[in-house]
Amino acid sequence: MLTEQVKTVIKSTAPLLREHGDAIAVRTYDILFEKYPQTKLLFSKAPKNQAHKLATVIIDYCENIDNLPVLSEKLDTVALRHVKMDVHPGHYTMMGHALMQGIKEVLQNEATDEIMIAWKTAYYYLADQLIERERALSTRKTAAQV
Repeated sequence: MLTEQVKTVIKSTAPLLREHGDAIAVRTYDILFEKYPQTKLLFSKAPKNQAHKLATVIIDYCENIDNLPVLSEKLDTVALRHVKMDVHPGHYTMMGHALMQGIKEVLQNEATDEIMIAWKTAYYYLADQLIERERALSTRKTAAQV
């Protein structure tokens, strides 16, 4: 559950993410592939602007964290892509570690403990939302194949 405190902190980071979002996303993928090389296969057909796409999703989430239904269509698109690419719940943990490290490295002193705790909470909340959407899509896909 996202508390009002977490939402407030996340929304307050929007200017930082607009300024540094692409750098955070690029660094996140670098970390992800260094620490978890098995994830590279998931991105073998990713567009060249994949890091920018990640940055855009993160910024949209940040700016709309207090009104998540606005993001429903975008999250459905992400979930559908993840099902097609065979993303599993464990991949979210890997990405979460990489993202938190990417935020910390790029923002440095601006990434206070309060911001990092809020982003960790917000990231895993979003991950849970996507995992549930992906499970529903996979169930429908399996049922259609029977």
